[in-house]
Amino acid sequence: MQGPNFKKLVIRKMARDAVPDGGGFADGLRFLSSPKGIASAVKRATEWVQQAINAVKAAPDNSFGNNDEAIANEILRQLDDSQRN
Repeated sequence: MQGPNFKKLVIRKMARDAVPDGGGFADGLRFLSSPKGIASAVKRATEWVQQAINAVKAAPDNSFGNNDEAIANEILRQLDDSQRN
């Protein structure tokens, strides 16, 4: 079962896919009304997040072990930090 940090990261990835840099409302609307649908977008984003977490798990300096939630939390924290700077 995926925890709250994993889910937040999936939502963040979906938002990024929906409205790319320089994009706007029309991009988001197009994304939401795509024939592929929301279910497909959730699946793609979930797979991307799991791949990112797996990459951290495989890193030689991984200090989070196999804890998906801790890794997702750290990714979210670093994304937030990078947006503040």
